[in-house]
Amino acid sequence: MIKTTLTAGLLALMAHTGAFASDWKYGIGTGLQSFSLDGDLGFATPLGGFIADIDLDNGDTSDLMDSAFGGAGFATNGTWTFQLAAGTVSLEDNDADLRAKWDRTNVEFSAVYNFAETGNHRWGVLGGVRYTKHEWEISSRNGAFADVKPDDDWTDFIIGLTHAVPFAEKWSWTNRIDAGFGDTEEAYQFVTAINWQPYENWVFNLNGKYVSTEFGDKSDINKNDFYYYDVDEPSIGLGFMYVW
Repeated sequence: MIKTTLTAGLLALMAHTGAFASDWKYGIGTGLQSFSLDGDLGFATPLGGFIADIDLDNGDTSDLMDSAFGGAGFATNGTWTFQLAAGTVSLEDNDADLRAKWDRTNVEFSAVYNFAETGNHRWGVLGGVRYTKHEWEISSRNGAFADVKPDDDWTDFIIGLTHAVPFAEKWSWTNRIDAGFGDTEEAYQFVTAINWQPYENWVFNLNGKYVSTEFGDKSDINKNDFYYYDVDEPSIGLGFMYVW
């Protein structure tokens, strides 16, 4: 069951609308997203630094979902598109001995300049900023260890490319690839989507997204503020947006 409400597909929806507008247009929307997590997570504990393997498939994250919400908006005149997207997700695991809760918040602002057209294909360059915050609450039900609440946040400047092409009267294919530079060691994402606009004011899409993020340094494992996140996150989802 897909229970996640996030912003992944909205970036592609905004690319669809922004690429083919001529006058100023605006839109707001949300979507449903199912994702998996694969990588390493590390943080400081009273007994020293700890690094664990994360391997959660789409079914696992759905089962652990406590809450999630995301939304996005844009303004475009066809040449320029300005986008604001934000999302939050909370996963919680409760078993007989351990309780773990993870809250993640993402906020992104970006601008796209459509600089070239080749046939029906439109190409754009993207720049912006992305903020991410992680908060954890980990506790033992049997007192085996002291509660820990690792958290950290980071900000990256992002640059990338966008692509859009219509392939039928109400259909288009959009793509976006970007990389982050700043607090992270490595951050990039790729979004692709098939978009359908059956009505003047409504756009829907089926989208796929791949995000890879590495934050922190394993060599800092003995520091009191150690936090390490090196995770790949593929996802698939549905997006919908109201435009005017």
